Amino acid sequence: MGSGSPQARHVSRHDAPGYRSILTAPGTPPLVIWSLLGRLAFAMTNLSLLLYVRAGSGSYAFAGGMTAISLIGTAAGAIAQGRLIDRFGPSRPLLALAAAYGPLSLTLLAMVSAQGTPSVPLACVVLAQSATQPLLAVASRAMWPRLVPAGAPRQTAYSYETISTETCYLIAPAIAATLAATLWPGTPLTLASSLITIAAVGFALAPAARRHRGVEHSAVEPPGHTKTVLHRRGMLILLTAALGFGTGVGFVAVGVPAAASELGVPAAAGLLLATWSISSVLGGLAYNRRPWPPEPSQRLPLLMAGFGLLVCPVFIGGLGGIAAAMILTGLTLAPQLTTQTTLLDSLVAPEQVSEAFGWITTVSALGNAAGQAASGAVVEHSGSETAFLIGAVSILAFTAVTSLGRRRLEATEASC
Repeated sequence: MGSGSPQARHVSRHDAPGYRSILTAPGTPPLVIWSLLGRLAFAMTNLSLLLYVRAGSGSYAFAGGMTAISLIGTAAGAIAQGRLIDRFGPSRPLLALAAAYGPLSLTLLAMVSAQGTPSVPLACVVLAQSATQPLLAVASRAMWPRLVPAGAPRQTAYSYETISTETCYLIAPAIAATLAATLWPGTPLTLASSLITIAAVGFALAPAARRHRGVEHSAVEPPGHTKTVLHRRGMLILLTAALGFGTGVGFVAVGVPAAASELGVPAAAGLLLATWSISSVLGGLAYNRRPWPPEPSQRLPLLMAGFGLLVCPVFIGGLGGIAAAMILTGLTLAPQLTTQTTLLDSLVAPEQVSEAFGWITTVSALGNAAGQAASGAVVEHSGSETAFLIGAVSILAFTAVTSLGRRRLEATEASC
């Protein structure tokens, strides 16, 4: 595959195309607009559901349980949607999902607003609604190999995907919280689910998406003999890296509010996490200009190690140390995600890329959930500094496993 060639792996400042040329490539603008709209709405859903269920039930614990169920549904749906998009292209799966997601969202809104709704039926609707949520990120990832050539242009496209996602996660919580506070608690969830449905239909009906009818199985591997995604050489190593990334993010996401509360400035937590997201966006923009090392298989463990080690300023003490750690670790986040998705082109067959991306999405989400749960337990018993320490050690442990398996990624690149 193209991304495994020396030309594709060596991206210099002079041959890396600008984002404008990528986003205006033939057939791309409608897909970019719809996927960005869907991405922003998706980033609103979790907090929107939490706020709405909390307002309806009066319990943060119950609301948190519903959001956890929603995350599980989304994680499971990512893999299934990836398989469908690989097999049929994005249009038919997105239209079918939108047809189910829209009515389920209306049902969810009605059930939460009704007083005394039993928790089990509500949980079932939350699970079904989240599992059928059209994931525009998966569909968008499937389209880039058909829109831009391999090498530097595609690397830039993947960098845009990561940066746009990070930007949406920076903006979306503020939108959701403001709408819930100033209008009706269900406003952000209503808006988010509506936008996701509209964006999915718009993306599916875009000419470029309609031309993608799925990828035929590789000629060297008949359909009956095609390796599953998890049996592809190097894929388990990449999923290990994704799990480590998600776990690290989960530890930090809980550790920062806890540390701010311990310092007596709980309001600073939001600013610190916003700084983290801004740093990630800036890191992605800067790193794409000259990725180093040039080979993604070498780049990934190096970025992971940086993530783990750059947590250390937290232990200096005070808000200054936490802010420094947020800025420094944030610089590694978007480049890690971009490198993960870049490696997919050389790890799996073309007809499996969307499913593989779904696996990365799912594993990262599970790691995030596990990291948050573990961090919360550690904070409760030993404080935020211990949580940060365990988080850093966890990241470095995943880094070691990824580094030891790096040759499997190299071998796969060479063979593609």
